[in-house]
Amino acid sequence: MRRIAGALRGDFAIAAHPAWGYGLLCALGICLPLVAGVVTGHVREGAVMALGGYLTVFGDAPGLPYGERARKLLLTAFMVTLGTGLGQLIQPWPWLAVVVVGLVAAAGAYWPVISVPSVLAVTLTYFAPSSTGPLVHMEIAAAGGLLATALLVALWPVRRLQPLREAFEEVGAALADLLVAAGRAPLSDESWESLRRRVVTAKDHAARAFSLYRVSQEDDRALERLLATLDRVFTETVALRVLRAAAVQADLDTGWTEELDGAVEALARALREAVALGGSAAVPEAMDAAGRFADRAELARRAAHAGEAPLPAAVLLAQVRRCLDRLGTAARSISQQAVEAVEVGPRLPRFGRPRKPMFSTGYHPLRLGLAVTLAMALMLLAHERYAKWFVVTVLVSLRPAYRDTVDRVTLRVLGTAVGAAGAAVVLAIAPGHVYLIVFIGACAVLGFAFKGASYGYWMIFSTPLSLMLSDFATPLDWGAAAARVTLTVAGGALALAFSRMLWPRGHRARLTARIVDTLERHAALARSLIDPDPAEVRAGISAAGDAAVRLSNSLDWLDKEPGGSAPQRLRDAVTAARRLRDNARVLLAVPEPVEESGPAATVLDMVADRLENVADAVRTGRPQARADDLDRVLDELGAHVDLLAARRLDEVAEGAADQMTEVRRGIRHAAAAQPALKGLSAEALRLASLTAPRR
Repeated sequence: MRRIAGALRGDFAIAAHPAWGYGLLCALGICLPLVAGVVTGHVREGAVMALGGYLTVFGDAPGLPYGERARKLLLTAFMVTLGTGLGQLIQPWPWLAVVVVGLVAAAGAYWPVISVPSVLAVTLTYFAPSSTGPLVHMEIAAAGGLLATALLVALWPVRRLQPLREAFEEVGAALADLLVAAGRAPLSDESWESLRRRVVTAKDHAARAFSLYRVSQEDDRALERLLATLDRVFTETVALRVLRAAAVQADLDTGWTEELDGAVEALARALREAVALGGSAAVPEAMDAAGRFADRAELARRAAHAGEAPLPAAVLLAQVRRCLDRLGTAARSISQQAVEAVEVGPRLPRFGRPRKPMFSTGYHPLRLGLAVTLAMALMLLAHERYAKWFVVTVLVSLRPAYRDTVDRVTLRVLGTAVGAAGAAVVLAIAPGHVYLIVFIGACAVLGFAFKGASYGYWMIFSTPLSLMLSDFATPLDWGAAAARVTLTVAGGALALAFSRMLWPRGHRARLTARIVDTLERHAALARSLIDPDPAEVRAGISAAGDAAVRLSNSLDWLDKEPGGSAPQRLRDAVTAARRLRDNARVLLAVPEPVEESGPAATVLDMVADRLENVADAVRTGRPQARADDLDRVLDELGAHVDLLAARRLDEVAEGAADQMTEVRRGIRHAAAAQPALKGLSAEALRLASLTAPRR
């Protein structure tokens, strides 16, 4: 019960500013047909048109570019039109309707193109008496869908680039916040992970926004360059955090931290300005601040050459300076690329060729089909006047995960109670269709305004809409309101029963395979760093990240199963894997290794072996192979850095301070890579320990 209460509090949290303009447009698309129907005396036809508009906007995704939104809305309107026609065709044969509605519900869960709006269209049309034939009914519903689509995409000519601009502004702001956090005193791990997740999510949204625009080859290259530059900023920012933490632990004066703070703040301002405004006015100031830090790093280098400071620490500051230089160059590039990338030429919305059908897997489609079939049969036997409320509750409440079903049922019962009671009160105070239209419009404005801001309020205000629209021509009193709420509660109980009893634990079996895949992908990433090819390493980071996401999704599903609880150690393992990948990014940012890179290759090879051994143990259930002495090799790595530092100081004493010798290349790589190698090894050992089989 506490978990359910906590989930409900999360559902009603307002995560963003409500989109009142969007809510008004949706309400207009729903209420205009109702008003026209009342004025012309065709109330039933107006309700059909309004329902077609509501079901169409129900399938809208406001964050998509307008071209993709137009495609999605038109497809939804088409499927809703087909659904209303099918619902009319099966009206004369009730028992055939039981089978057909159940099959359509199962098909909608199996093939996303047959979405919830089209399944609702079949169900609501079947239960709604109509004085028109199927073709006329379909034409009226299609008119409602097209009206709603026209209203929602009417601003396309003037706002077509807004989703793309907003996506890149969000990723720029997120990167700037992460950069400030990386350059200042270390944040807690939780705060850093929160900022990092925001950046990754924003980058994914920006890449998706880019992919949905119809662009020329020139536009395509500009957008790709901008995405690649943003990714470089992310890599350098992660490297900056690791290198700063290592430099702080070294025996150096603390004056350099103040210079670094100023440089990072200036770079963050330049990055925000570059992405938001496409301007470069703040870039010179950022480069000047980075130059002041470079002067401080040069003083540390001279002090190290004079024996007054440890040379590895001075090398770390030099690597921090290189990070700042790359970040400044990236900010300048972004200021130019952002203007090119978001000024995509004016073209029609991108429709493209039909995509390959995507199908869902698992037992949920069959479970939903059986539940809806039983709900239809029960209502047919009961001859219930408001049967649709029972069936629709089962249809929209039964989710693949048990806890999601509980959440849906609770919110739907609350929404039905609000809608039914509110409509009854309105009609009791001021009878007539006009006042009911006002109430429906208010629900539409509030529901769609909160759609992207609060799931709980969206469900509360949107739940009554489809059923009130389908019953628009039917008189409503307190008895009808009570019957609707009762049927909604009963439908929710049936959905909970099916979710609990039929195949509720499907994700526990997948957990082992996901753990093995995560371990093997991160082992392959570690091996790719031995003789690094940047493209190969980036591909390995991406593949390892995808595997960790799949594992995290399985843990989320396990939490939602009846009595399920994902082990905390596996949650911690996902975090360890993410930190391992961050250290791999740092190794990409440091100077390339020389031919004799010391024990670094051995460390990476042993890390990969350790992860692969644990993966084999998880897969087969056999005991793990005997582990290598990784700690000893890490100590050898530290000794190797000290040896290179001593040899480099000998070269400096011989007058080779400014020459790029092999030893100098070696110390630049080894000293900068050592913190990342230690971090990568520590997180790999933690990942192996957390995922190893428990005896």
